[in-house]
Amino acid sequence: MVPNIRGQFSEHPVATFFILTYALSWTAWSPLVFAEWWVTWSPLLLAGDIQTMLFIMIGGFGPLVAAALVTWGIGASVREWAGQLLRWNVSIRYWAFALLFPAVAIVTASAVHIVVFDGRFDPASMNTLMLYPILFVQVFLVGGGNEELGWRGFALPRLQRSYSALVASLLIGVGWFAWHLPLFVVAGSSQAGVPVYYYGLAVVSLSVVFTWLYNETGGSVLLTIVLHASVNTGGILYLAGGGAALQTELPNALYAAVFLLAALAIVAAYGPKCLADAEVPSSPSGSQR
Repeated sequence: MVPNIRGQFSEHPVATFFILTYALSWTAWSPLVFAEWWVTWSPLLLAGDIQTMLFIMIGGFGPLVAAALVTWGIGASVREWAGQLLRWNVSIRYWAFALLFPAVAIVTASAVHIVVFDGRFDPASMNTLMLYPILFVQVFLVGGGNEELGWRGFALPRLQRSYSALVASLLIGVGWFAWHLPLFVVAGSSQAGVPVYYYGLAVVSLSVVFTWLYNETGGSVLLTIVLHASVNTGGILYLAGGGAALQTELPNALYAAVFLLAALAIVAAYGPKCLADAEVPSSPSGSQR
């Protein structure tokens, strides 16, 4: 039985990863999508907001769990795959980028909103700075960073065996974006009310940025987790209305445009083949199919 499973996984490991990721996450999120039915039949006596956050959080572990299962299924080293989390000893400039790039992007987008489109600076947006470290840690652990052992730790190095870094980034970006789609109809999720087309552009563009960071750091998933946490937390720094502004069209368009420009700059500077000066990192040892 186990050899048969491993043989099937090894034929198409990345496709298997995506299918399993969607199955796990969308199953967890389905009660939220069908919220009216769930409220009637749910055995959990939890407040609506707590219940929503709980199921979103559980579904967010889909990429990690799927990557672990497929890594085991193809006979690769689960320890080496997870060991990508320990690649911390990289240049300080990459740490600075992972921590600060999203904040610079959101401040830039909001500055354009204020200067070019007559937006209003909201001093209250500065009050959220005290919350930033707390939210960052939460996102790092369970609010998005936990996905990275899947997207970048598993799928990216395997796709880069067959495709250029740019094509691999775009494939992951589209899959990463589509994975979020059920959350757009879930009241209380961070995607609810966000224009889906700008969100998609931002995510696909960010996928290129994540690939650059992963490749430049020799495959440090830890740095991509830091970047993911910074991106998901950075919205609260929007100068023209804080994170709430990112539920509307113009801020999302500007935010996505900044990420797109960053992605285009990386492609222009490093070329589509590797998107980095360094060689493309090899995937964890084991099955090379």
